[in-house]
Amino acid sequence: MLGLTYYLAREIEVDCRGNKHIFIKHLLDPMRLVCVVLILLLALMTSAQCQQTAEDWFNEGDLLLNLGKYNDAIAAYNKSIEQNQSYAMAWKQKGNAFLILAKYNESIKCYNEAIKLNPNDARVWSNKGGALAGLGKFDEAIKCFDEAIQLDPRYAAARYGKGVALDYLKKYDEATKAYDEAIRLDANLTVAWYGKGNALGEQGKYDNAVKAFDEVIRLDPDYVAAWYGKGIALKLLGRTTEADAVFAKAKELGYAG
Repeated sequence: MLGLTYYLAREIEVDCRGNKHIFIKHLLDPMRLVCVVLILLLALMTSAQCQQTAEDWFNEGDLLLNLGKYNDAIAAYNKSIEQNQSYAMAWKQKGNAFLILAKYNESIKCYNEAIKLNPNDARVWSNKGGALAGLGKFDEAIKCFDEAIQLDPRYAAARYGKGVALDYLKKYDEATKAYDEAIRLDANLTVAWYGKGNALGEQGKYDNAVKAFDEVIRLDPDYVAAWYGKGIALKLLGRTTEADAVFAKAKELGYAG
């Protein structure tokens, strides 16, 4: 996520406070003072909004996105795009906000616009793949992940996303290879280790699945699903006592499945 900056809101507050002190010094009528200050505040706010550039609206959108105010972020990105239809990053971030809201069709439309403007952004292709996967269009998703990988061979998230799509297509051997590539690039990517554990379990490779889940747990001891997955693999290996202990740990961490 891009770095964020607070823009006009603070500046307006500062300007308003400063101007208020000036009027207090020069105007004696309290009612007149209130009216003048209110008019000044409105003028400053309107002027500031009019002066906001596409980049200002973009940064405001990023701030709102980071605060979890996704619909407000989308509105800010819309303002940015209104001022600059060719602002690829604004289209991308708007797509990301829709993706978080699980509005996959809307996010894909935004990503398509971003790709038209900048077809070499691996992350846009990868995020579009995630949206397509959310719609169950896994073959199309894989094509997007492959495009992202071609543009940035070191982008671990795209390889992980490809692994997930392959998993859903029950291509477990290929999924495992994709997860391994993601792990090679980022050994601390817990979701890739977890995906690998599941894919190995689906192939009946329970010993290796346990090792993958152990790696998840080493990296994140509170990863509940990994504890449960490990328990399943141990149970299928006939290691019932160990499995029961692991299931108990998963329950302790809040697993309710």
